Amino acid sequence: MLLWIIVYCTVFALAWAWALVWVIEREDKTFMHGTISFADAFLVGAFSLIFVYISNIIVIIRWPRSAFLYDLLLVTGLAGFGLYKETVYKTRAVLSWKRLRDEALALEWNITKDPANGAYYERLSEVYEKMGKTRRALEAAREAEKLGPSVKNALRIKYLERDRLSGRQRRG
Repeated sequence: MLLWIIVYCTVFALAWAWALVWVIEREDKTFMHGTISFADAFLVGAFSLIFVYISNIIVIIRWPRSAFLYDLLLVTGLAGFGLYKETVYKTRAVLSWKRLRDEALALEWNITKDPANGAYYERLSEVYEKMGKTRRALEAAREAEKLGPSVKNALRIKYLERDRLSGRQRRG
C-alpha cells in the first residue's frame, strides 16, 4: 500500500509540475512576449514538485477520503491559473498589436513630412514585419535601400523576399 502511495504521489507531482512549467513557458512560444530562463523554469518546477509531492503524501496518509478532493483542487487550481495566464497573454498580444499599428501610423505620418529620411523606412519595415505584413515590410525596406544603401538594408530585403517566397513570417 505504501509503495502505491509513493508511486501515485510521484507521478501526480511530476505531471502537475510539468503542466505548471508548460503553462508558464507557453507565453514565449505562442505569443512571443519574452522568455523565461531555464533556471527560473527549473526553480518553479522543483518547488512545485516538492510541494505537491509532500502535501499529497500527507493528505493521502492523514485523510485518505479527502485525497481525491485535494488532487481535484490542485488540478482545478492549475487549470484556473492556465486560463488566467492565457487571458493575460492574449490581452498582451492585442495591446502589442495596437502599439505596433500606432507606431506604423506615426512612422507613415512622419514619412509624409520628411520623405528623405531612410531611418523612418527602416523602422517601418521592422514594424510591418513584426505585424506580419511582409509585402509592406518589403516595400519599406526597398525605400530605405534607395535612400541609404547599406549592408543591413540589403540583407533585410533579401530575408524579406525569401520569407515572402516561402510564404511564412520570419520570427526573431
